Amino acid sequence: MSGPTMLIAVDASLRDEVAALREQNERILELLSGTAAPGGKPKVRLLRVGEVLERVGFKKTTLFEAIKAGRFPEGFKHGNLRLWRESEVDAAIEALSGAAGN
Repeated sequence: MSGPTMLIAVDASLRDEVAALREQNERILELLSGTAAPGGKPKVRLLRVGEVLERVGFKKTTLFEAIKAGRFPEGFKHGNLRLWRESEVDAAIEALSGAAGN
């Protein structure tokens, strides 16, 4: 393949890639907003670092020290974002408050 035919194939491939990325981004935005409920499963809400800090009452440094020490879930990276599942954060808060009460 060469010339115009190759350009058409590359163009179609890039279009498909862009469409897939747009779908993925829309899905992530749905998850972040809490409006997605795939396949009848419970909604999964994702939290950004600011929301996690508000919930736990830690400073950012303390949060990442707790992650490094294994006392708090590390979440996952999506691009430049670090995200946590709300349920994991809630469970970690329960575990931290239970450990503080002992």
